[in-house]
Amino acid sequence: MPEKSAVVTVRLSKRDLKRVEALRALEDVDRSTLIKGFIKDGLRRRVVDLYRRGKITAGRAAEILGVSLREFLEILEREGVPINWDSEGIREYLKVKYGD
Repeated sequence: MPEKSAVVTVRLSKRDLKRVEALRALEDVDRSTLIKGFIKDGLRRRVVDLYRRGKITAGRAAEILGVSLREFLEILEREGVPINWDSEGIREYLKVKYGD
């Protein structure tokens, strides 16, 4: 079943709107789809940065992004972010996944 969405209003400067429209035209997508992509990409980058700076655990980062811990670890690998293998959450994940 599709996830319900909410309407959010955002004010953009004319300059920013012009940039969005230029990219929208190049990618041949509607404005809403493009902005949803910006949000998804920006959220991922910010969560990865919070993890990198030690502000959140991998488990909490995965939860915020709505992905499994394994998927978040794969994101870190793709982004070249070192994984804190001493994290209790990751140790527990590995224990469950691979045993003692």
